[in-house]
Amino acid sequence: MLRMECEPNVSKKKIFASLLFVPGFYLMVLFTTGLIVFVGSGLIFIIHYFVGKFLGELGFAYFGLILLDALPFFGMIFGVVSCFIAVISMFFKNKQFEPAILINPHDHPKLRDLISELSGKMDSQMPDAIILHVKSKFFVSEGKINVFNGIAKGRILAISYPLLHVLTVNELRAIIAHELSHFTGRDLVFKRLVSPVYKGANNYLDYITSLFNHNGRRRPIFISIPMILPKVLMEYYLRIFHKYNMKISQEMEYRADYIASKMCGNEIFKEALSKLISHGNVFNRLIDEQMTEKIVHGFQFENYFSYYREHIETYNMQIEESLGKALSDHVEEYASHPTLNNRIVNLPSVDTIYSNNEKALELINSFDYLEVSMTKHYNYYLNDNAIHF
Repeated sequence: MLRMECEPNVSKKKIFASLLFVPGFYLMVLFTTGLIVFVGSGLIFIIHYFVGKFLGELGFAYFGLILLDALPFFGMIFGVVSCFIAVISMFFKNKQFEPAILINPHDHPKLRDLISELSGKMDSQMPDAIILHVKSKFFVSEGKINVFNGIAKGRILAISYPLLHVLTVNELRAIIAHELSHFTGRDLVFKRLVSPVYKGANNYLDYITSLFNHNGRRRPIFISIPMILPKVLMEYYLRIFHKYNMKISQEMEYRADYIASKMCGNEIFKEALSKLISHGNVFNRLIDEQMTEKIVHGFQFENYFSYYREHIETYNMQIEESLGKALSDHVEEYASHPTLNNRIVNLPSVDTIYSNNEKALELINSFDYLEVSMTKHYNYYLNDNAIHF
Protein backbone atom coordinates (compact mmCIF):
# COMPACT_ATOMS: atom_id res chain seq x y z
CA MET A 1 0.00 0.00 0.00
CA LEU A 2 1.47 3.35 -1.04
CA ARG A 3 1.77 6.39 1.18
CA MET A 4 -0.70 9.18 0.55
CA GLU A 5 1.20 12.24 -0.63
CA CYS A 6 -2.00 14.15 -1.44
CA GLU A 7 -4.66 14.88 1.15
CA PRO A 8 -7.22 12.07 1.00
CA ASN A 9 -10.76 13.21 0.30
CA VAL A 10 -13.91 11.82 1.78
CA SER A 11 -15.98 10.41 -1.08
CA LYS A 12 -18.84 12.78 -1.89
CA LYS A 13 -20.70 9.92 -3.55
CA LYS A 14 -20.59 7.91 -0.35
CA ILE A 15 -21.72 10.90 1.71
CA PHE A 16 -24.60 11.53 -0.68
CA ALA A 17 -25.57 7.86 -0.63
CA SER A 18 -25.42 7.77 3.16
CA LEU A 19 -27.53 10.91 3.51
CA LEU A 20 -30.17 9.32 1.30
CA PHE A 21 -30.65 6.77 4.04
CA VAL A 22 -32.00 9.52 6.33
CA PRO A 23 -35.25 10.17 4.39
CA GLY A 24 -35.10 6.51 3.40
CA PHE A 25 -35.55 5.58 7.05
CA TYR A 26 -38.91 7.34 7.17
CA LEU A 27 -39.98 5.50 4.03
CA MET A 28 -38.81 2.23 5.55
CA VAL A 29 -40.84 2.92 8.71
CA LEU A 30 -43.94 3.67 6.63
CA PHE A 31 -43.42 0.53 4.55
CA THR A 32 -42.85 -1.76 7.53
CA THR A 33 -45.82 -0.22 9.35
CA GLY A 34 -48.01 -1.03 6.35
CA LEU A 35 -46.47 -4.49 6.22
CA ILE A 36 -47.26 -5.09 9.89
CA VAL A 37 -50.88 -4.07 9.37
CA PHE A 38 -51.14 -6.19 6.21
CA VAL A 39 -49.65 -9.33 7.75
CA GLY A 40 -51.55 -8.88 11.01
CA SER A 41 -54.85 -8.36 9.22
CA GLY A 42 -54.20 -11.34 6.95
CA LEU A 43 -53.39 -13.53 9.93
CA ILE A 44 -56.58 -12.47 11.71
CA PHE A 45 -58.58 -13.29 8.58
CA ILE A 46 -56.96 -16.71 8.23
CA ILE A 47 -57.53 -17.57 11.88
CA HIS A 48 -61.10 -16.32 11.77
CA TYR A 49 -61.89 -18.18 8.57
CA PHE A 50 -60.38 -21.59 9.34
CA VAL A 51 -61.16 -21.75 13.05
CA GLY A 52 -64.67 -20.47 12.38
CA LYS A 53 -65.14 -22.99 9.57
CA PHE A 54 -64.06 -26.08 11.49
CA LEU A 55 -65.15 -25.17 15.01
CA GLY A 56 -67.85 -22.63 14.42
CA GLU A 57 -70.64 -25.04 15.38
CA LEU A 58 -69.27 -25.39 18.90
CA GLY A 59 -70.57 -22.74 21.27
CA PHE A 60 -67.32 -22.24 23.19
CA ALA A 61 -65.31 -21.91 19.96
CA TYR A 62 -66.47 -18.36 19.38
CA PHE A 63 -64.84 -17.18 22.59
CA GLY A 64 -61.62 -19.00 21.68
CA LEU A 65 -61.77 -17.45 18.23
CA ILE A 66 -61.84 -14.00 19.74
CA LEU A 67 -58.80 -14.81 21.87
CA LEU A 68 -56.85 -16.14 18.87
CA ASP A 69 -57.76 -13.06 16.83
CA ALA A 70 -56.57 -10.85 19.69
CA LEU A 71 -53.01 -12.23 19.55
CA PRO A 72 -52.03 -10.98 16.06
CA PHE A 73 -54.12 -7.86 16.66
CA PHE A 74 -52.02 -7.12 19.76
CA GLY A 75 -48.82 -7.76 17.80
CA MET A 76 -50.05 -5.51 15.00
CA ILE A 77 -50.86 -2.64 17.40
CA PHE A 78 -47.56 -3.09 19.21
CA GLY A 79 -45.66 -2.94 15.92
CA VAL A 80 -47.41 0.24 14.77
CA VAL A 81 -46.75 1.88 18.14
CA SER A 82 -43.09 0.81 17.91
CA CYS A 83 -42.77 2.53 14.53
CA PHE A 84 -44.28 5.70 15.95
CA ILE A 85 -42.02 5.69 19.01
CA ALA A 86 -38.93 5.06 16.85
CA VAL A 87 -39.65 8.12 14.71
CA ILE A 88 -40.44 10.33 17.71
CA SER A 89 -37.27 9.23 19.52
CA MET A 90 -35.14 10.60 16.69
CA PHE A 91 -36.03 14.14 17.73
CA PHE A 92 -34.95 13.73 21.35
CA LYS A 93 -31.29 13.66 22.29
CA ASN A 94 -30.05 11.28 24.94
CA LYS A 95 -27.95 12.85 27.64
CA GLN A 96 -24.32 11.91 27.05
CA PHE A 97 -22.08 11.24 30.01
CA GLU A 98 -18.33 10.75 29.99
CA PRO A 99 -16.13 9.89 33.01
CA ALA A 100 -14.10 13.08 32.75
CA ILE A 101 -13.60 16.45 34.36
CA LEU A 102 -14.10 19.86 32.81
CA ILE A 103 -11.07 22.12 33.17
CA ASN A 104 -10.57 25.85 32.85
CA PRO A 105 -7.93 26.39 30.13
CA HIS A 106 -6.65 29.48 31.92
CA ASP A 107 -5.59 27.25 34.84
CA HIS A 108 -3.32 25.35 32.45
CA PRO A 109 -1.71 28.00 30.23
CA LYS A 110 0.80 25.65 28.56
CA LEU A 111 -1.95 23.31 27.38
CA ARG A 112 -4.16 26.25 26.39
CA ASP A 113 -1.37 27.86 24.36
CA LEU A 114 -0.59 24.58 22.54
CA ILE A 115 -4.24 24.10 21.56
CA SER A 116 -4.65 27.76 20.65
CA GLU A 117 -1.56 27.68 18.43
CA LEU A 118 -2.75 24.55 16.65
CA SER A 119 -6.25 25.95 16.20
CA GLY A 120 -4.82 29.06 14.58
CA LYS A 121 -2.58 27.11 12.19
CA MET A 122 -5.45 24.83 11.21
CA ASP A 123 -7.99 27.66 10.76
CA SER A 124 -10.13 26.12 13.46
CA GLN A 125 -11.82 27.87 16.35
CA MET A 126 -10.48 27.22 19.82
CA PRO A 127 -12.64 24.55 21.50
CA ASP A 128 -15.31 25.97 23.79
CA ALA A 129 -14.65 23.30 26.40
CA ILE A 130 -11.78 20.97 27.26
CA ILE A 131 -12.31 17.85 29.31
CA LEU A 132 -9.75 15.44 30.74
CA HIS A 133 -10.98 11.88 30.28
CA VAL A 134 -10.35 9.21 32.91
CA LYS A 135 -9.65 6.62 30.22
CA SER A 136 -7.60 6.39 27.05
CA LYS A 137 -10.00 8.41 24.95
CA PHE A 138 -9.42 11.39 22.67
CA PHE A 139 -12.35 12.82 20.72
CA VAL A 140 -14.16 15.98 19.67
CA SER A 141 -17.87 16.64 19.96
CA GLU A 142 -20.47 19.35 19.57
CA GLY A 143 -23.37 19.86 21.94
CA LYS A 144 -23.46 18.93 25.62
CA ILE A 145 -21.63 16.27 27.59
CA ASN A 146 -22.20 15.64 31.29
CA VAL A 147 -18.97 15.06 33.18
CA PHE A 148 -18.07 14.56 36.84
CA ASN A 149 -17.89 18.25 37.71
CA GLY A 150 -20.38 19.89 35.38
CA ILE A 151 -21.55 20.11 31.79
CA ALA A 152 -19.24 20.70 28.82
CA LYS A 153 -20.97 22.71 26.09
CA GLY A 154 -20.29 23.74 22.51
CA ARG A 155 -17.25 22.52 20.63
CA ILE A 156 -15.69 20.02 23.02
CA LEU A 157 -12.19 18.55 22.99
CA ALA A 158 -11.64 15.45 25.14
CA ILE A 159 -8.05 14.63 26.13
CA SER A 160 -7.04 11.31 27.65
CA TYR A 161 -5.54 12.18 31.03
CA PRO A 162 -3.73 8.85 31.74
CA LEU A 163 -1.88 8.98 28.41
CA LEU A 164 -0.39 12.40 29.21
CA HIS A 165 2.27 10.56 31.21
CA VAL A 166 3.10 8.35 28.22
CA LEU A 167 2.93 10.90 25.42
CA THR A 168 5.46 13.63 24.75
CA VAL A 169 4.27 17.17 24.07
CA ASN A 170 5.08 16.57 20.38
CA GLU A 171 2.91 13.46 20.30
CA LEU A 172 0.05 15.11 22.15
CA ARG A 173 0.17 17.98 19.66
CA ALA A 174 -0.16 15.49 16.78
CA ILE A 175 -3.17 13.76 18.36
CA ILE A 176 -4.90 17.07 19.06
CA ALA A 177 -4.22 18.13 15.45
CA HIS A 178 -5.91 14.91 14.35
CA GLU A 179 -8.96 15.66 16.51
CA LEU A 180 -9.21 19.30 15.44
CA SER A 181 -9.21 18.21 11.81
CA HIS A 182 -12.60 16.62 12.47
CA PHE A 183 -13.85 20.13 13.16
CA THR A 184 -12.28 21.62 10.02
CA GLY A 185 -13.55 18.74 7.87
CA ARG A 186 -17.11 19.20 9.17
CA ASP A 187 -17.10 15.53 10.10
CA LEU A 188 -19.31 16.19 13.10
CA VAL A 189 -21.95 17.86 10.91
CA PHE A 190 -22.26 14.67 8.89
CA LYS A 191 -22.44 12.51 12.01
CA ARG A 192 -25.07 14.77 13.50
CA LEU A 193 -27.24 14.24 10.40
CA VAL A 194 -26.99 10.45 10.34
CA SER A 195 -26.98 9.64 14.07
CA PRO A 196 -30.78 10.06 14.48
CA VAL A 197 -31.28 7.22 11.98
CA TYR A 198 -29.16 4.92 14.15
CA LYS A 199 -31.17 5.89 17.18
CA GLY A 200 -34.54 5.48 15.47
CA ALA A 201 -33.70 2.17 13.79
CA ASN A 202 -32.20 0.66 16.93
CA ASN A 203 -35.16 1.76 19.04
CA TYR A 204 -37.49 0.25 16.47
CA LEU A 205 -35.62 -3.05 16.54
CA ASP A 206 -35.46 -3.06 20.34
CA TYR A 207 -39.22 -2.62 20.62
CA ILE A 208 -40.24 -5.22 18.08
CA THR A 209 -37.56 -7.68 19.26
CA SER A 210 -39.06 -7.49 22.74
CA LEU A 211 -42.23 -8.89 21.21
CA PHE A 212 -40.41 -12.13 20.43
CA ASN A 213 -38.88 -12.58 23.87
CA HIS A 214 -39.61 -11.06 27.25
CA ASN A 215 -37.26 -11.81 30.16
CA GLY A 216 -36.02 -14.89 28.31
CA ARG A 217 -39.53 -16.23 27.65
CA ARG A 218 -40.84 -16.57 24.11
CA ARG A 219 -44.09 -14.81 23.25
CA PRO A 220 -46.98 -16.70 21.61
CA ILE A 221 -46.18 -17.16 17.93
CA PHE A 222 -49.32 -15.41 16.70
CA ILE A 223 -48.22 -12.20 18.45
CA SER A 224 -44.80 -12.08 16.83
CA ILE A 225 -45.65 -13.22 13.29
CA PRO A 226 -46.54 -9.68 12.06
CA MET A 227 -43.07 -8.53 13.19
CA ILE A 228 -40.90 -11.16 11.51
CA LEU A 229 -40.53 -9.63 8.05
CA PRO A 230 -40.37 -5.97 9.25
CA LYS A 231 -37.62 -6.98 11.70
CA VAL A 232 -35.58 -8.68 8.99
CA LEU A 233 -36.01 -5.72 6.60
CA MET A 234 -35.01 -3.11 9.23
CA GLU A 235 -31.96 -5.13 10.30
CA TYR A 236 -30.86 -5.37 6.67
CA TYR A 237 -31.48 -1.64 6.15
CA LEU A 238 -29.48 -0.73 9.25
CA ARG A 239 -26.62 -3.05 8.26
CA ILE A 240 -26.27 -1.46 4.80
CA PHE A 241 -26.59 2.04 6.29
CA HIS A 242 -23.91 1.25 8.87
CA LYS A 243 -21.62 -0.21 6.22
CA TYR A 244 -21.73 3.03 4.22
CA ASN A 245 -21.12 5.16 7.30
CA MET A 246 -18.18 3.11 8.49
CA LYS A 247 -16.48 3.48 5.10
CA ILE A 248 -16.98 7.23 5.34
CA SER A 249 -15.73 7.23 8.93
CA GLN A 250 -12.55 5.41 7.87
CA GLU A 251 -11.94 7.96 5.10
CA MET A 252 -12.39 10.74 7.67
CA GLU A 253 -9.79 9.09 9.87
CA TYR A 254 -7.31 8.82 6.98
CA ARG A 255 -7.85 12.51 6.26
CA ALA A 256 -7.34 13.45 9.92
CA ASP A 257 -4.19 11.28 10.11
CA TYR A 258 -2.82 12.99 7.00
CA ILE A 259 -3.39 16.48 8.41
CA ALA A 260 -1.86 15.58 11.78
CA SER A 261 1.23 14.19 10.04
CA LYS A 262 1.54 17.31 7.89
CA MET A 263 1.26 19.49 10.97
CA CYS A 264 3.74 17.60 13.16
CA GLY A 265 5.62 14.96 11.13
CA ASN A 266 4.73 11.38 10.31
CA GLU A 267 7.12 9.72 12.77
CA ILE A 268 5.71 11.75 15.65
CA PHE A 269 2.13 10.89 14.74
CA LYS A 270 3.02 7.24 14.15
CA GLU A 271 4.52 7.00 17.63
CA ALA A 272 1.57 8.83 19.18
CA LEU A 273 -0.93 6.57 17.45
CA SER A 274 0.92 3.43 18.54
CA LYS A 275 1.01 4.58 22.16
CA LEU A 276 -2.62 5.61 22.09
CA ILE A 277 -3.68 2.12 21.07
CA SER A 278 -1.15 -0.09 22.88
CA HIS A 279 -1.00 1.76 26.22
CA GLY A 280 -4.65 2.72 25.98
CA ASN A 281 -5.98 -0.82 25.64
CA VAL A 282 -4.00 -1.98 28.66
CA PHE A 283 -4.85 1.01 30.85
CA ASN A 284 -8.57 0.88 30.06
CA ARG A 285 -8.71 -2.74 31.17
CA LEU A 286 -6.54 -2.40 34.26
CA ILE A 287 -8.22 0.67 35.75
CA ASP A 288 -11.59 -1.08 35.83
CA GLU A 289 -10.20 -4.40 37.03
CA GLN A 290 -7.95 -2.99 39.75
CA MET A 291 -10.27 -0.30 41.05
CA THR A 292 -13.24 -2.67 41.09
CA GLU A 293 -11.22 -5.29 42.96
CA LYS A 294 -10.40 -2.70 45.62
CA ILE A 295 -14.06 -1.69 45.90
CA VAL A 296 -15.18 -5.31 46.25
CA HIS A 297 -12.84 -5.71 49.23
CA GLY A 298 -13.99 -2.47 50.83
CA PHE A 299 -11.04 -0.29 49.86
CA GLN A 300 -10.38 2.50 47.38
CA PHE A 301 -7.42 3.95 45.54
CA GLU A 302 -6.61 7.47 46.61
CA ASN A 303 -4.72 8.20 43.38
CA TYR A 304 -4.94 5.43 40.79
CA PHE A 305 -3.03 7.40 38.13
CA SER A 306 -0.01 7.72 40.39
CA TYR A 307 -0.25 4.00 41.20
CA TYR A 308 -0.32 3.10 37.52
CA ARG A 309 2.73 5.26 36.73
CA GLU A 310 4.69 3.61 39.51
CA HIS A 311 3.90 0.12 38.20
CA ILE A 312 3.87 0.77 34.46
CA GLU A 313 7.06 -1.23 33.87
CA THR A 314 5.31 -4.37 35.11
CA TYR A 315 2.80 -3.97 32.28
CA ASN A 316 5.37 -3.63 29.49
CA MET A 317 4.78 -7.15 28.17
CA GLN A 318 1.01 -6.53 28.04
CA ILE A 319 1.59 -3.24 26.25
CA GLU A 320 3.88 -4.88 23.68
CA GLU A 321 1.35 -7.66 23.12
CA SER A 322 -1.40 -5.08 22.67
CA LEU A 323 0.66 -3.26 20.04
CA GLY A 324 1.49 -6.50 18.22
CA LYS A 325 -2.14 -7.51 18.13
CA ALA A 326 -3.19 -4.07 16.84
CA LEU A 327 -0.58 -4.21 14.07
CA SER A 328 -1.74 -7.66 12.97
CA ASP A 329 -5.47 -6.91 13.03
CA HIS A 330 -7.32 -7.43 9.76
CA VAL A 331 -9.60 -4.87 8.18
CA GLU A 332 -13.15 -5.11 9.48
CA GLU A 333 -15.92 -4.05 7.15
CA TYR A 334 -17.99 -2.43 9.89
CA ALA A 335 -15.16 -0.81 11.89
CA SER A 336 -15.23 2.97 12.35
CA HIS A 337 -11.43 3.23 12.19
CA PRO A 338 -8.89 1.66 9.81
CA THR A 339 -6.43 -0.84 11.27
CA LEU A 340 -3.32 0.56 12.93
CA ASN A 341 -1.10 -0.94 10.25
CA ASN A 342 -3.11 0.65 7.42
CA ARG A 343 -3.09 4.01 9.16
CA ILE A 344 0.68 3.93 9.62
CA VAL A 345 1.36 2.80 6.05
CA ASN A 346 -0.81 5.59 4.66
CA LEU A 347 0.90 8.43 6.55
CA PRO A 348 2.61 10.98 4.27
CA SER A 349 6.40 11.37 4.42
CA VAL A 350 6.87 14.53 6.50
CA ASP A 351 9.88 15.33 8.68
CA THR A 352 9.38 16.03 12.37
CA ILE A 353 8.50 19.69 12.79
CA TYR A 354 8.50 20.20 16.58
CA SER A 355 11.18 19.21 19.08
CA ASN A 356 9.48 19.32 22.47
CA ASN A 357 10.01 15.87 23.97
CA GLU A 358 9.04 16.55 27.57
CA LYS A 359 6.15 14.58 29.03
CA ALA A 360 2.77 16.00 28.09
CA LEU A 361 1.75 15.75 31.75
CA GLU A 362 3.95 18.82 32.34
CA LEU A 363 1.30 20.87 30.52
CA ILE A 364 -1.11 20.30 33.42
CA ASN A 365 -0.79 22.36 36.59
CA SER A 366 -1.52 20.81 40.01
CA PHE A 367 -2.02 17.42 38.44
CA ASP A 368 -1.79 15.63 41.81
CA TYR A 369 -4.96 17.36 42.95
CA LEU A 370 -6.70 16.52 39.66
CA GLU A 371 -5.69 12.87 39.90
CA VAL A 372 -7.06 12.47 43.42
CA SER A 373 -10.30 14.13 42.37
CA MET A 374 -10.65 11.99 39.23
CA THR A 375 -9.90 8.79 41.17
CA LYS A 376 -12.53 9.67 43.77
CA HIS A 377 -15.13 10.42 41.12
CA TYR A 378 -14.36 7.24 39.20
CA ASN A 379 -14.67 5.17 42.38
CA TYR A 380 -18.21 6.51 42.80
CA TYR A 381 -18.88 5.89 39.11
CA LEU A 382 -17.83 2.23 39.33
CA ASN A 383 -19.90 1.77 42.47
CA ASP A 384 -23.01 3.30 40.89
CA ASN A 385 -22.71 1.20 37.73
CA ALA A 386 -21.91 -2.02 39.60
CA ILE A 387 -19.27 -3.20 37.11
CA HIS A 388 -18.43 -6.90 37.44
CA PHE A 389 -15.66 -8.88 35.77
